[in-house]
Amino acid sequence: MSKNGLTRFLQWLQQNTVLYFRFVLFITFTGHGLVSLGFSEGYELHYRIFEAVNIFGIEPAFFLRVQGIWDLVLAALILFAFFPKVVLPVAGIYLLTVAGCGWAYFVHKTGSLFGIAESFRRFPWIFYCLFLSLYYYRHTEYYKLLRIGIAFAFLAHGLASLGLFGLKGAHIELASQIFSEQVANNIVFYSGFTDTFLGLWLLTGFYSRMPAIIGSVWLLVVVYLSLLFGVPEFLFRSGFLLSCIYVAIDKRCHIRPV
Repeated sequence: MSKNGLTRFLQWLQQNTVLYFRFVLFITFTGHGLVSLGFSEGYELHYRIFEAVNIFGIEPAFFLRVQGIWDLVLAALILFAFFPKVVLPVAGIYLLTVAGCGWAYFVHKTGSLFGIAESFRRFPWIFYCLFLSLYYYRHTEYYKLLRIGIAFAFLAHGLASLGLFGLKGAHIELASQIFSEQVANNIVFYSGFTDTFLGLWLLTGFYSRMPAIIGSVWLLVVVYLSLLFGVPEFLFRSGFLLSCIYVAIDKRCHIRPV
């Protein structure tokens, strides 16, 4: 692509933020839904999470089928902007519920109440739903919400990789696609420091395009490993990559130092 072509593309991208993040949520919900429908080894984790919060005795396999279909329906409604003033708040509330279930699973598995990283994993999508909801209700775009959203993604991964407030099993499974288990454990642990640092830096907003650029490069590796694990994981984590790339591009997402 020529320099002029790239410039025009970047301009188009920044003029169509709402469409871009509708697509980000589309691939995120699609990936999550496909996992719940059993198209990935990650189905077992979804099964265990639901078992941990299933106080009504619902058959887990049935619930996950319903959840998978629900995710795919939400994905389509968000992408094509059907009733966005209703769908986006509903999606946000649903994601808050999923975040709570992630925390409950951590409590069930560890006995500790401090599973904030398991909830942080869902915060990016909650912030993106909030960003889009504010656009459709007020016709305003709070770009900083996009930066804060991806910051929580790095914080969640970083804290969990360090064994703090979250579970790192899925991280190790991902790294184990190309490394031995011992090497994968080491990589996950040390990446926890960098991810936590990137997340905190992004939260500040100051000179935060740099961590967004670094994070985008790192997420390219994560998305590649996810493709080796399964297509649903690839779609799901591509949402992180695309949102991080956008934050790296658009200056409006960042605080301008005085």
